[in-house]
This record gives sequence, C-alpha cells and structure tokens, in this order.
Amino acid sequence: MILRATTATLGLAAAVVMLSGCLAPAPEPTPTPTAVFASEDEAFAAAEETYRAYVDAGNARRNDPQSQPDPQSFLVGDALERDIDSRRELEELGLHLDGPSTVTTVNGVSADLVTGDVLIEGCYDSTAARVLNESGADVTAADRDPTVMVEIEITPSGGERKISSMRPVDGDPC
Repeated sequence: MILRATTATLGLAAAVVMLSGCLAPAPEPTPTPTAVFASEDEAFAAAEETYRAYVDAGNARRNDPQSQPDPQSFLVGDALERDIDSRRELEELGLHLDGPSTVTTVNGVSADLVTGDVLIEGCYDSTAARVLNESGADVTAADRDPTVMVEIEITPSGGERKISSMRPVDGDPC
C-alpha cells in the first residue's frame, strides 16, 4: 500500500510540474538584430553613393552658395566638426575654393551588415579646383598633390547614411 501511495504521489507531483510548466509564460525570445545591408557589396555601393553625393554637393555649393543639398547635411560627428573648422579657417583667411573636385575610385574596406557602419577608401582629385583669395587671385600651392586617398567612415544617422569621419591615407596610393 505504501508503494502504491508513493507512486500515486509521485505521479501527481509529476503531473503538477508538467501542467505548471505548460501554464507558465514562455520566456520572451531574444530579438535578432535586423541587418541593415544584405551583403558587403550593397553596403559598399551605399557608402560610395553617399560619398559621391557629398562631393557633388560641395561642387554645386562652390558654383552657387545657395544650392541644395548643403554638403554639411551629409556629415555627422568628427567629419562635421572638421568641415565647420575648415570653412571658418578659410573665411578668416579670406580664401575660398573654386572649381570642381572628383572622386576617381572607391574601394570597400569593411562593412558591418548589422549596424550599417561602412569603411571605404576614395581617391579624391582636386586637379581642377583652386584656392582663391578675396581679390580672386589664385593662391593654390604650386607643390600640392591634387590627388589624395581618403578613408571615409559612413554611419547610419537618423534613418540616413552620414559621413562620420574622413582622413587621408598614409602613403597616398591614388
């Protein structure tokens, strides 16, 4: 009789445990981050598009100061701060840029498909651009290298892609 009572009790206990497991709320699943890009090629193409649009906006601004979009609208963080400082310095020196610059090549370096952070290198060519003083005289340094390889970091910001950093690449392999 004791064996039958023990077996019944264990059976009842097992049933209660199993039922309580079924009635308890299931743990919340951990959300899987959604990738911003499906592939590195897609990420690099989007970053290149952003960089080229920024350069085009800068060229348009040199032709017409009221043109849109504002080149600074493509920048965030360190890149924006440096651009503001550079513009201020040129203005204080009474200088301005004239003529277009171009992007001749762009190479993908790295891309985080989940966060959307992308690093590219672009060859920036300012052969046709000149530095002019207040009287319009060309004061472009005669020994300047008109091409420079630039490392560009692109970061998602406010639903858009923005340039967060630009810096010359050592060795300038343009």
